[in-house]
Amino acid sequence: ADCSVGLATMRGLKRLALAACGRESLRNIFERPAKSLNASVEAIGAFRCAESVGAGSPNWGGRNKAFCRHSSTSSAPNKTPQSPVSYTSFALLAMTGGGIVAYYNYLRQEKMKAVKELPSVGKAALGGPFALVGPNGKEFKSEDLNGEFCLLYFGFTFCPDICPAELEKIAEAVDLTEKASGRKIQPVFVTIDPERDSTSQVNEYCSEFHPRMIGLTGSKHQIEKVTKSYRVYFTKATDGEADDDDDYLIDHSIITYLLDPEGNFVKFFGKNSTANDMSMDISKFIREWKKSHSNY
Repeated sequence: ADCSVGLATMRGLKRLALAACGRESLRNIFERPAKSLNASVEAIGAFRCAESVGAGSPNWGGRNKAFCRHSSTSSAPNKTPQSPVSYTSFALLAMTGGGIVAYYNYLRQEKMKAVKELPSVGKAALGGPFALVGPNGKEFKSEDLNGEFCLLYFGFTFCPDICPAELEKIAEAVDLTEKASGRKIQPVFVTIDPERDSTSQVNEYCSEFHPRMIGLTGSKHQIEKVTKSYRVYFTKATDGEADDDDDYLIDHSIITYLLDPEGNFVKFFGKNSTANDMSMDISKFIREWKKSHSNY
């Protein structure tokens, strides 16, 4: 009998709580377990609401219902928006990125090192014997340069900017190398404009850059032959007028060739090479030459 009375009482409380607090609040009490502190507080507030209704409060439709709504509303969790990136995750991201960059640089250096260590096969088919006109107007052969390393440059005396800049760089590289190695380096200028560059004009031009620079000229056939053997590109830059006009420029490759004491091609230097770069490389070749040539 007591059980029956208790069950009826509970059913009555459930109906009263349903009327006072609504179906959702009652479901929170009887059907959904509290999963957090906020849920527990909400459940306690709803239970007080149901208890006050069951006690026979005369104003269950007003004050208690308002209290129930207030308890349900005030117990809602405070959802403060959080930053998507924390300091810890940012630090981990930075460390990971730094590690990837370091590993990439390591692989790049190892690859470059492996390429440098590859054995060279043969020599470049560049250069060879030539015969031109020397500073004294007599024949000058490539064998006359044997005995020392030589820097060979092809240009023309009417060049407004490129040739002067390159010859100044060559002169500086020669002085730097001689100071570092104690060996003389022979600078040589070969004209690609035999129609306008006479022997005297070339001699005067070379003296402006280095006191030991040798200037070479020759016939049109001789110049074509030597430039072909060194793969030198050059052509007149005309503006559509007649080719016999003496006022013209020449487009040409900007390369300095290094020859060993036997006249063989060793290395070339482009426009981007500095005098210091050239000096360091030439000094290295001099040291290697000394090792294999005891009489040098």
